[in-house]
Amino acid sequence: MVATAGAATALVTATASAQMTIATSPAYCVGTTYAVTLPAADASALWAQMPAIETAQNEWALVETPSAGSGLSTTVSAPVKYVAGRDVTVQWTPPAAGQWQLMMAPFSQGGYGTPFAGPLAVTVVQSAPAGSSCTQPTGGGAGTGSASSIPVIGPLLSSLSG
Repeated sequence: MVATAGAATALVTATASAQMTIATSPAYCVGTTYAVTLPAADASALWAQMPAIETAQNEWALVETPSAGSGLSTTVSAPVKYVAGRDVTVQWTPPAAGQWQLMMAPFSQGGYGTPFAGPLAVTVVQSAPAGSSCTQPTGGGAGTGSASSIPVIGPLLSSLSG
């Protein structure tokens, strides 16, 4: 995390149509990294609403706010470059267990701006419950078979889809 909320500009309200997603996982665990994505169409719509001063750096950041009473402060991720027509994806590693509110916001000198996408509520646990995992299982989907069984090119296809 590179900035705290104290250095950030004021937030207004989220844009209701801007829906973020987080990588699917049976459990979200402290110390495990997850991809948080803002779809290209939503990123484009939000980008068009921003003042020029906030678009000058052409970057987005993930704003993470812990649940009240946790003793933790709001932080901002390292910014990622915005490319028109592409999803905005930020890697998030929960620093502590509890309820987290995630928002995606334009990043400019001094912090994050408005408008922003979210919030996305995520419950983080210290470790995965028995019989569960902190990460999404890898492998082919149901009924698709295994690419690795195709001679010569199978191993290549498997490495690309993993």
